[in-house]
Amino acid sequence: MNATAATWAMVAAAVLCNASAQLLMKVANITDAFSWRQWLEPSLFAAVVLYGLSFILTALVFARLPLSLISPLMAGAIFVLISLFSVLFLRESLDAWRLGGMVCILAGIFLLSRGL
Repeated sequence: MNATAATWAMVAAAVLCNASAQLLMKVANITDAFSWRQWLEPSLFAAVVLYGLSFILTALVFARLPLSLISPLMAGAIFVLISLFSVLFLRESLDAWRLGGMVCILAGIFLLSRGL
């Protein structure tokens, strides 16, 4: 299958929406599943919207590219982006092991993308 620039833009947008939604869920800090006030947190609402957008974009991407290539590629990209977001926005640490894992994932993404 031939991937167009529009398809790659959808891939990037889906990955960014998914990673952002996970960051916003962390920011919402839901500690009590039965507290309705926590479920009204604006960051949680934004996360749900972003997950919805990610779902729609991912469905469109899956229709255009081989699933065996694009699904692992997107999952790896989401993992790396969440790790970077966690360091940048949540001040979480990134040790050598995690950094090494991210390098391996990026190398895998590179190898997978060679098949597209």
